[in-house]
Amino acid sequence: MYCPNCGANGTTEQNFCRTCGFNLEETAKSLLTQIPTAERADILRREKALENFGSFAWNGFGLICLLGIGALLYSIFDKMVWSGKNPLVGILLAAFIVFATLTLIYVFANENLKEKKKKLGAREQLELDAPKTTGKLLEEKPFEPVGSVVENSTELLLVENKTKEFK
Repeated sequence: MYCPNCGANGTTEQNFCRTCGFNLEETAKSLLTQIPTAERADILRREKALENFGSFAWNGFGLICLLGIGALLYSIFDKMVWSGKNPLVGILLAAFIVFATLTLIYVFANENLKEKKKKLGAREQLELDAPKTTGKLLEEKPFEPVGSVVENSTELLLVENKTKEFK
């Protein structure tokens, strides 16, 4: 683990940084809550696999339903419209099936969108509810500028320039 104060490399067992003396206990606790445990990672992996399987199953089911509806529409057109027995009834029945299918697709897509928004909203709410402790982990220290290599030598330049001007 790196010290958030000075950047020195250390271990998670250290309570204080060996370079600057910064208290690392709260930082270590914060990191442990952010890194998922093995059990949590396994649950997340299983949820993702189940979600992928569900998506595959629903897509396959939808494809089979669409093929069945296509076969039904072909049968209606073949028996009623193209044969000339009841063309108006056949067209109305085909239109009913088409619009009922489109309505079902809309309902499923809308519910899927609502579910995704709900998950996203819950995740955003968790982020908003999470305590903002980052600022508390770092101690406030007064700013102390680091000295420059040429800081004290610039005064001598003025003295040298003045002596040259008078000569």
